[in-house]
Amino acid sequence: MKRFVIVGFVIWAGATIALRLAGQYVFRSTGTAAAVLLLLISLPLMVAVAVAVLQNAEQRALAAIALVAPGMLLDTISSIWFSRVFPNIRADAAGLFGGWLLFCNVVVLLTAVTYAPRSASRV
Repeated sequence: MKRFVIVGFVIWAGATIALRLAGQYVFRSTGTAAAVLLLLISLPLMVAVAVAVLQNAEQRALAAIALVAPGMLLDTISSIWFSRVFPNIRADAAGLFGGWLLFCNVVVLLTAVTYAPRSASRV
């Protein structure tokens, strides 16, 4: 499980750096259409991440928890001090940012418990 924690931390760090550098383009608007578009784009990306990272995990649900835990813990800090961590993102996007984080983590967790690799489904 340690490997999944490390991978989760690396994913969190990469995503946080990317948002720090270019988050203003992701959160240009906080309107309903922009929020729905963000979630629709994120859904297949998070499913793909979960499938790719967790495909060989013996205990997928536990591995998924280990994968998202570092980001959930550290995103607590980035959400509380949103405007300091992401000065390039408009302050009124903080709520959308927090909801988006929850959505992405839930998608990874649900993918882990619902996705059955091809080899396992033929048994």
